[in-house]
Amino acid sequence: MDELLANPAVQAAGVPFIAALVVGLLLRPVGWYWAGLAVIAGFYASVSLITGFEFTPLTSTRKLVLIGMCAAAVGLAIDYLAAKPRQLYPLLAVLGGGTVLWVIWPPLMRMEGAALWMYGAGSIAYVVWILLALEGLRNRALRADAALMSLALGTGIAALMGASALLGQLASALAAATGAFLLLSIFKKTLPVGLLMLLPAALLSGLIGISAMTYAKLPWYSLLALATIPLLARIPLPQKLPLWGQAAALVALTLPAAAGAIYLVWREAGAPPM
Repeated sequence: MDELLANPAVQAAGVPFIAALVVGLLLRPVGWYWAGLAVIAGFYASVSLITGFEFTPLTSTRKLVLIGMCAAAVGLAIDYLAAKPRQLYPLLAVLGGGTVLWVIWPPLMRMEGAALWMYGAGSIAYVVWILLALEGLRNRALRADAALMSLALGTGIAALMGASALLGQLASALAAATGAFLLLSIFKKTLPVGLLMLLPAALLSGLIGISAMTYAKLPWYSLLALATIPLLARIPLPQKLPLWGQAAALVALTLPAAAGAIYLVWREAGAPPM
């Protein structure tokens, strides 16, 4: 069993998928947004095997793990308080910008002049866009689920090909957990998407992409392809499609953007390290 759990593929795909599926089935009858904890549980089940929960020294990867935990708590508070958009959007922008700067601050401070401002502003803009665009899908659960899964999957494979196996594993774990949540949502009744799930999943996806660009070899323009995923998830679908048909169509609409990002990384960096 220990040998099986040490397998990177099991850690990044099997464990988060199964953990999210089990937790989602247990929490589904509870209602409200609690089932969204399935994604959090699946991701951190994988984290426990990949990096563990030690936070000293506080590396960029450990910052991501800590940010995800805090984002889940903030998301739960926002869901509970039912914050209105005029209050929510500035808060999401501040969270996105602040966490980006915290994660990439050391290399950012080694830059000078226009490069510093362009790199910092571009990184913040990407993460804030991901947060706001996905928040706009919160009331359309299947669209949000499909967009999150494709975004995390594209980010994970792109990060792996950009020479960061660790970031690739983390994003892939998030994709697997979100995939399990999407699977649960196509049976009988769509599970609601609250910020309890959406905020940490979207924030981590965005931050992992920026981290792979900063600390590995992910080209900046590959993030532009990933940034189109929330827009593709908004394409209208035939109204008579069953839930499984809607989910399949949304995955088919959003995955090409993830594939495009992966191709751009492959063209720049070549095959992933083995």
